[in-house]
Amino acid sequence: MQLRQLAHLVALAEQGSFGRAADAVHLSQPALSRSVDSLEEDLGARLVDRVYGQVRFTAAGELVLARARELVADADLVKRDVALLQGLAIGNLNVGMGPFAASMLGRPVLSQLMQRHPQLAVQVDLADANVLAERLHRREIDLFIADTRDLKKQPGLAMKRLPNVPVSFFVAAGHPLLEKGSSNSVTLDQAMDFPVGSPQLPAGVNAHFDKQVKRSDRAVFNVVCDDLGTLFHLAATAQAVVLAPDFTVPATGGQSSLVRLPLKKMSGMQTHYSLVMPANRTLSPAALAFSGLVQEMMGAPSKR
Repeated sequence: MQLRQLAHLVALAEQGSFGRAADAVHLSQPALSRSVDSLEEDLGARLVDRVYGQVRFTAAGELVLARARELVADADLVKRDVALLQGLAIGNLNVGMGPFAASMLGRPVLSQLMQRHPQLAVQVDLADANVLAERLHRREIDLFIADTRDLKKQPGLAMKRLPNVPVSFFVAAGHPLLEKGSSNSVTLDQAMDFPVGSPQLPAGVNAHFDKQVKRSDRAVFNVVCDDLGTLFHLAATAQAVVLAPDFTVPATGGQSSLVRLPLKKMSGMQTHYSLVMPANRTLSPAALAFSGLVQEMMGAPSKR
């Protein structure tokens, strides 16, 4: 028994004759008759009595017809929903992001995605790369963006490197450190006279910063917060020094403007982001759209 045979039976009931039903389903009348005969043979029961060019459904035929209507309607709904899913009129997206990635890419990418596909259901999880990798393996998220320098090598993960983005220290305009001299004359030790904030950083990056200071009275970053908006607020209101990707910093203007603070031996810092996807699963249309938007906004991969 096949779905098309049930669809032929439904057409026969709706049209009332084999000739009209055959035209409706774009078959010849003998072909439609053979389809109904084959269905009757598969079920072992007479479904239709042919009387003087008319069709009358038997008791078995009425029972099968009722179920056939439901199955054909469900099949039509499946086709419709798949078409809607492919066109992103419906669907779900569960995406993970590291803290820097969320601040740098999360807002603009999600804004574009929702403007283009307002009916999508979207959930964003913030965590470090290894936690996000576990969630990806458990199918709790579709893909994620994060700094992958600390990501343990795991089978089943496909990584696509994104272009590097400059990272700098920022302070509020008029910060005392800006008055200490020329560019790159302020040291990280001097910056530690003030609160120094960043999101969670890879262990190797933290170790690099630890090697650059002589002080041992505190950690380099004494404020660790994965919400860059909060860190920027501290920079604007509490003279904090904040580490952030360059184009996440709020636009200049007003008393809360943030400016780059050049620190000695701290030039050339960059992000190391990757799109991480399951290597053995087909991405959903929503995940493909999100991935495409990320790469569109980031531009061509960096050679560095």
